[in-house]
Amino acid sequence: MALPRSRSYLGIAKETRPAAGAAPTAVAATDFIPYTSITPADNIQYLDDKGVRGSMTDLYGLVQGNIYSEFEFAGDVFADTIGYPLAGVLGDVVTTGASAPFSHAISTLNSQTTNGQPTTFTLSDYYGLGAATTRQFAGVQFQSVDLKFTADALLTYSAKALGYQSATAANPTPSFSTLTPIPSWVGAVTLNAASSILVAEGNCTIERPVTPIFTVDNNQRPYQLFAGAVSASGALNLVFETDTQLLLFLNNTQPNLVVDFSQGTGAALTQVKINMTKAAITVGAIKRDKDYVELALTYRAIANTTDAGASAGYSPIKVTLQNAKPSATYA
Repeated sequence: MALPRSRSYLGIAKETRPAAGAAPTAVAATDFIPYTSITPADNIQYLDDKGVRGSMTDLYGLVQGNIYSEFEFAGDVFADTIGYPLAGVLGDVVTTGASAPFSHAISTLNSQTTNGQPTTFTLSDYYGLGAATTRQFAGVQFQSVDLKFTADALLTYSAKALGYQSATAANPTPSFSTLTPIPSWVGAVTLNAASSILVAEGNCTIERPVTPIFTVDNNQRPYQLFAGAVSASGALNLVFETDTQLLLFLNNTQPNLVVDFSQGTGAALTQVKINMTKAAITVGAIKRDKDYVELALTYRAIANTTDAGASAGYSPIKVTLQNAKPSATYA
């Protein structure tokens, strides 16, 4: 019998960092993330046996080589569960507050203790009907999170990660957030320290290379999934009324850029706030493909000490969440 897509679900849990070279220990899901698309895959390298044997052919066998996994998923942003991929790609999380709403400031981790390596996660992908038809991907290291907003749509995200080879596990019992997704229209944009009501759409991509390191150690799995340096970039599309924003590009002003999505009050207040203290605008293009003129800006965030977290150093971006999740949820 075919498996229904609608009964699938995705769980996530924070892991304990393994010793160098040790396999990560998968942990049962402690939270669940709604998604609109998902692509889990084990990536197996095959080694060709092409030793000539006197015949008119070129492939005599395949031997399995190294194994790691790739995991992509996307969906609407919820102010609580978006914290997992954000913490996974950035790493430094500072939580404040004695009760809801708690505030989680997420920046680039520069800790010497972990060599700047963020927390890893286990992703649990349920797709079947049997007693153990959940596939767990342990040691997941996030590569990127892309946040997109359009005035007439929900705030959305897409995330990419690498992990270790998957394995089946008992099915967790899902329990989803009671929050509603965030409509983009609730956002407030600040550009060059001035409030702007002209931004119609945009995005912010936080990414870092994650490299599987393989060694000759009698294991197909990686010795380590190594996270490299963080970068942040994106684009904005504005209604073009004056040269004010265009001059930020032409003069290399490198303004601050804040996009703040906030809704609710009191303990139910939620927030996703993207802050880049220095955003260098590298493209400023005047567009006339609609009945009105638009300005398309492309930016790259510049690392600075203001956006850094508890591990100090520099960070190109700080993302602040407000929700009911307590301290130590994300990292």
